[in-house]
Amino acid sequence: MPFWVQSRSVATVVLGVLVMALQGCEDGGPAGTGGAGASAGAGAGNAGGGQGDGGGGAGGSSSGFPLPVVAGTPETDALANDPARCGMPAYQWLRGDGLGQVVEALPRDVYTAGLLQALVDAAGVPVPPMQYDVASYLVTYQTQDRGALVDATTLVAWPVGAPEVAEIPTLLFLHGTSGFTDGCGPSTDGEAAALAAALASTGYVVVAPDYIGLKGTEPATGFPHPYLVGEATAIASLDAVRTLRGLAQEGIGGTSPSPRVAVFGGSQGGHAALWVDRLAPYYARELTILGVAATVPPSDAVTQGTLALQTVRSSTGNMVAFYGSSSAWYGLADRLDEVFVPPLDTQVPAALATSCDPSDSIPEPTSLSQVFQPALLEAAQATALGDLEPWGCLLRENGLTTTSTSRISPDPASYGVLFVTGEADNLVDTPTERAAFAELCDGGLPANYLECLGASHTDTSLWALPTILEFLGARVAGEAFAPSCAVGAAVVCAGTPPG
Repeated sequence: MPFWVQSRSVATVVLGVLVMALQGCEDGGPAGTGGAGASAGAGAGNAGGGQGDGGGGAGGSSSGFPLPVVAGTPETDALANDPARCGMPAYQWLRGDGLGQVVEALPRDVYTAGLLQALVDAAGVPVPPMQYDVASYLVTYQTQDRGALVDATTLVAWPVGAPEVAEIPTLLFLHGTSGFTDGCGPSTDGEAAALAAALASTGYVVVAPDYIGLKGTEPATGFPHPYLVGEATAIASLDAVRTLRGLAQEGIGGTSPSPRVAVFGGSQGGHAALWVDRLAPYYARELTILGVAATVPPSDAVTQGTLALQTVRSSTGNMVAFYGSSSAWYGLADRLDEVFVPPLDTQVPAALATSCDPSDSIPEPTSLSQVFQPALLEAAQATALGDLEPWGCLLRENGLTTTSTSRISPDPASYGVLFVTGEADNLVDTPTERAAFAELCDGGLPANYLECLGASHTDTSLWALPTILEFLGARVAGEAFAPSCAVGAAVVCAGTPPG
């Protein structure tokens, strides 16, 4: 079976090939970056206000980008002071100005608008015309994980020569499955960097985080990426946006970044985007999330996990990765023999920790019983996987339809979520996500549904891209959003190839 599925899009693959061919035209880092490459902060070990500070210094800064505001109201403090779930050790979210602090910013690539236009035209990527040259940076920054400071990395792509009369909106670009350990994130991937640059050339400052545990610089994180754990990924992503304050103070970019943030993610990134929608009102109250486009997200984790354990399918390998990595995050690593048949209880986490493609060291199984313990398989067959503790709790708490973390966003009239699926997706089950969308929308999520006719898992983000960019542009412009909970039939999406 296709046991380890990674969700790189057709666009990133084609762009990557073209970048490799054309990279010699644009070698060398950007000039005049005013401090890039040097330490830009105190490093891990100081988050400013410490715990219990209700936001630790809300307000402005010398760059005009606001300081972090974590919680600070009774409702948000209730989560920030006790976010632990599923029996994991108690912790609190840190508050303070050091969240998002830039540790190091290294120049990466420069792209002219002409080169980017040639790339997207040759790749057939349906995006608006390129407007600006783009400079990209590999940024190491400070975030937190389970109440402790940790460094992470992000790619930042900044349009060069954009008008300075106003702030440039921020696009938080959240990647799909790319691996499970340091070095597997998009900040070191030329394909992802090219796509981020193309989006930046249309008029955004693009922030593309690696997520916790996928760090692109030394030293190592020290633990694996907690795959599909909503809190860990959303917090690291929001802190990646906060790096723009420090980068602007260092003179990087040359134009003013904005705390007004549009969000776009696909696959694992679609899941992450919906978690940003869920947690930003608690964790990053100084940011204004304008709208979210989430493509092929596994938002109903319990049902998706149940299907993956009822029969061998593409998503079965993703469930192996989820339990193999999230168990450590929840303090359950020593109980993996309850999930996996030995010696996989030790082989799986070892493989995840040492390779972006664990299939190199784990034999391809031919049946579920070769991998999973009978209790899990029996629970899945009885559609009771969500009730099997503690493993059901991990699925429940990371599913948008089942988590105990309520959505509290006071949505303005222009805010909305575009929820996109692919009719021919064989990884994330589309009927499950149709039902999940309806449940989330009925529960108050202001959203529209789009299903791309004939689109596979990796096709969907690309085929829907014109609609996504139009949708996000309308959110940036403040246009009123008309939510609808109708789950319509699949349609030919605007970026579908002819024929």
